Amino acid sequence: MKKIKVHPPIYDIKSGNLRIKLTEEKGASSTLSVDFRTLLPFVNLVENQTREFFFLTCSVYGIDRFINRKHHSVDGWSRELQVSFPVSDLQVWNNVKEDLEDLFSFLTGDYWIIDFYKSDFVLPEFDLPLDFKEEYKQVSLFSGGLDSLIGAIDFLSKHPNERLLLASHYDPQMKGPKGDQEELLKLLDKQYEDLFDAVPSIKVTLSETTEKRETTFRSRSILFIGIALLISQGKNIQDIIVPENGSVSLNYPLSSSRRTSCSTRTTHSFVLDKTNLVLKKLNILSNISNPYEFLTKGEMVDNCSDLEFLKQIISFSNSCGKRGHRRSWTNRSATHCGVCMPCIYRQASLLNQKDFTSYGSHINSLIPFKKKKTQDVGVCLDFLNKSLSKDDIKIELIVNGIKNLSKLDNYVDVICRTRAELLNWVGKNGNTIIKSKAGL
Repeated sequence: MKKIKVHPPIYDIKSGNLRIKLTEEKGASSTLSVDFRTLLPFVNLVENQTREFFFLTCSVYGIDRFINRKHHSVDGWSRELQVSFPVSDLQVWNNVKEDLEDLFSFLTGDYWIIDFYKSDFVLPEFDLPLDFKEEYKQVSLFSGGLDSLIGAIDFLSKHPNERLLLASHYDPQMKGPKGDQEELLKLLDKQYEDLFDAVPSIKVTLSETTEKRETTFRSRSILFIGIALLISQGKNIQDIIVPENGSVSLNYPLSSSRRTSCSTRTTHSFVLDKTNLVLKKLNILSNISNPYEFLTKGEMVDNCSDLEFLKQIISFSNSCGKRGHRRSWTNRSATHCGVCMPCIYRQASLLNQKDFTSYGSHINSLIPFKKKKTQDVGVCLDFLNKSLSKDDIKIELIVNGIKNLSKLDNYVDVICRTRAELLNWVGKNGNTIIKSKAGL
């Protein structure tokens, strides 16, 4: 059990950074650095609970990066975390204690036990102009990936008389997203001038640590939501959109080894539903939703409201989950590895389009399979080769966290169509060996 104290935030006026210190009972420590100056105009307009929810999401992200899984897991993956958070009203936050434990445990695949103590944080007292003076219909998360790009294009093309506000995050220790976001925003601005605004991407990073950093980013989505909530509440916007295809949101386990805690759940319906419940109990009027939860990635692409524009700029988005690991790539100058599951979903989704994305490796170049390099491809092909009934899929989805049974049949259909999409891609791109491994 790792016992961690989250210290009250400290704002440095000179740098504009908010620092949150994390200490572990045996002496290890880390400091989370947050670009707070950009958010101050919104921070000054929201209630304590909204502000503290943001601090809490930042802290969860920091703890996720602070405690290394390999060194501190109890079963090869999951960590036991006992965390104390600073808040202004103990009664209010104790009312959502169990919900937050469930949310964080599900999201990161760990065992969270949390408590709260009285915070002495003082909000900086000075007037700041709010640059975003327009009225906005909704806040949408904008990561630099293909799905969030489609989410923005769909809104902008369908609502010419309403404005969109985009919220982004980046961590300089994860190369690429900030540049992707900036490039795509320039292209969107040329196409939809004066129809949207984007809050500058918020830097949140573990700037100092005595420990080896954890390399996974399971908690990134809750941080994204925390940022979006702060911005939306500052502008009295109720709707927050998390654009993600249903295949990735459900993240159906491709093998038994990827079941439960080892399955990424950043936009899983349980995460969004539980977050909405927490906000409701905190009396925060907000609704977080994913309008694409019943669509595959290919369906998101093909049904895009401005498909011609999307096709022109697809290659500027990035979906790769391993873009920082280029040593094994055949083409090291590529933008995507081509063989991680996000890259596989991307390639399958673009079969009906001209894909100008550059990929580091092709599935046919992976024979004979080398375990580390080809892990995702091998598991994916085994999954496609399985005979799965709809009842099999239902059971697996329930085991993997689906609670809203009214949506279950729709989710099963998404998985069936995802399998068809992936099989179509393998059939058109795989050689004889690859196809046989997929059962074709």
